[in-house]
Amino acid sequence: MVPKLLKDVPRIQGLAARLTSQFPDVEHARENARLNGGSAQGSAYLQVALQLNRAMSDLSEEGCIIKGIAEGLVDFPAILNGREVFLCWKIPEEKVRFWHDLDSGYAGRQKL
Repeated sequence: MVPKLLKDVPRIQGLAARLTSQFPDVEHARENARLNGGSAQGSAYLQVALQLNRAMSDLSEEGCIIKGIAEGLVDFPAILNGREVFLCWKIPEEKVRFWHDLDSGYAGRQKL
């Protein structure tokens, strides 16, 4: 799964960054939406948003839980020593080497 993540997570990060940086007209349209405003960038914005959604859904279908797009942080549900935990991966790690309790998050990462 890690080789796929090393390819897909940067793509997801790029798509998310595009949504916030390349479509200033959409933000303006959002501000004017209550007045029935529109955006010339709306169609392109929607295409990027749909690509982002598809990429995230594809990883989710593989059992990945994206915990932070900007951080490149992904968890995987697992059983470790009879306990339900998350295996924890962060870009650019080449292997899954950490885990944490379900409620501790990234701050509770421990080596496998």
